Amino acid sequence: MQSPCDELAFRSGIADDAPQIAELVYAGFESYKDFGPPGWEPPSLDGERGRIAATLAKPTAWCCLAHDGERLVGHVGWLPATDSRVPDDEPGLLHFWQLFIAREWWGGGLATLLHTDAMKAAADQGYRALRLWTPADHGRGRRFYEREGWSLTRDRFEDPVFGMACVEYRRATAGDRSVSRPSLI
Repeated sequence: MQSPCDELAFRSGIADDAPQIAELVYAGFESYKDFGPPGWEPPSLDGERGRIAATLAKPTAWCCLAHDGERLVGHVGWLPATDSRVPDDEPGLLHFWQLFIAREWWGGGLATLLHTDAMKAAADQGYRALRLWTPADHGRGRRFYEREGWSLTRDRFEDPVFGMACVEYRRATAGDRSVSRPSLI
């Protein structure tokens, strides 16, 4: 049986992709208003473009993009925790930086596919574990990560840059499911 994801094109993300990625991230952030603190506003789109471009310009960053024709419909990325906004020098630890899917693709398996690719790439490059932060009140996101084997390691903490309470999850790279499609180009 064919999946709608079979029609997508996948490729590595680079700094020049920051404007498209920022648009997708910003749309995702808009949905955070549903559970964020009263009056919360997402970071500025221009600010996101700059942060994403700077992250993807790092030689240690990894990113995968999913396109439906010319339109970006999902992306995932990680970088060593030592290179993240909140550095951690734990050996072999990655920061799972972003996973965003266009709303019309929610529930169709794309997030799982991108997540699996990220886990496989991390393991292939010799990393042993990943951490991520997600909003504490983002039930949909938290359920996804828990289904994918992530464990809560830090309960609610205020992220002053993001402006809302977050939680931290961690996951080992071992034991991932493999996907049967061509590698990234």
